[in-house]
Amino acid sequence: MRPGGRKWRAAAFTAAAVFCALQLWAAAAESGAHWSPDYDKLDLTTILAEEQLSSADYQTLLLQTGLSAYAIDTLRATGQIATILQAQTDFFTAPTIACTPNTPISAEEHTSHGTHLIALEDGDILITPCSHTYGWRNGHAALVVDAVQGLTLESVVLGQDSCLQGIGKWETYPAVLVFRLRGASAGQRAQIASTACERLCGVPYGLTAGLLSGKHCEDIPSSTHCAHLVWEAYRAFGHDLDSNGGRIVTPHDLANSPLLELKQVYGLDPRTLWP
Repeated sequence: MRPGGRKWRAAAFTAAAVFCALQLWAAAAESGAHWSPDYDKLDLTTILAEEQLSSADYQTLLLQTGLSAYAIDTLRATGQIATILQAQTDFFTAPTIACTPNTPISAEEHTSHGTHLIALEDGDILITPCSHTYGWRNGHAALVVDAVQGLTLESVVLGQDSCLQGIGKWETYPAVLVFRLRGASAGQRAQIASTACERLCGVPYGLTAGLLSGKHCEDIPSSTHCAHLVWEAYRAFGHDLDSNGGRIVTPHDLANSPLLELKQVYGLDPRTLWP
């Protein structure tokens, strides 16, 4: 056999081996798409009938519904007890999950039975681990910019500019987290969302945003990606949401930021969130 032929066969074998390995890594990544409670579902009637809830009550409700004290209080104040109970049902229902590619190298998990995102406000941050790129469950993040209309601002995939998206798809992820900036008023968070729409809509996707150029841009960044867009929206107002301070911010970094407080969790353990 000619040396050139051997080299070609070796290269083809290597490419095939790499492809098979990547497929295996992708399949392995799907195992973390959803967490189901490892404890019993409780009757919440007595707790929800109480006029004043204790910290222990709120903790029980979080573990049973995935809703924070803020979400629980918002629903109780408007008599939406049925919504709380539906959240509990969703929380304890194991979904059927489908993994579908969204680019040649990445995929997302979705389900026909997810959960309703409750008490959303402008400036809220949505995070899911249900996005992976060949073995790395990198996740996805978005900024709620119009809660009434159900709109987010997102940098979705390579080859697309950041744009407005519908919140509906977030209710089909098998796992999702909702956060808001701790200690900020609704007006402040709404201003951050509004400014982000003006600055960060239509920015080209860049996987290495923050690595090969400055992480923060005083004007309009030349590129962004999902977590960087959310980070940049808040960094422009002096809030650094990157929990590890690295050059590249990830959805996981955002989820672990001490500047954020949880509003809702679904498909992840409320005791650990996304460790």
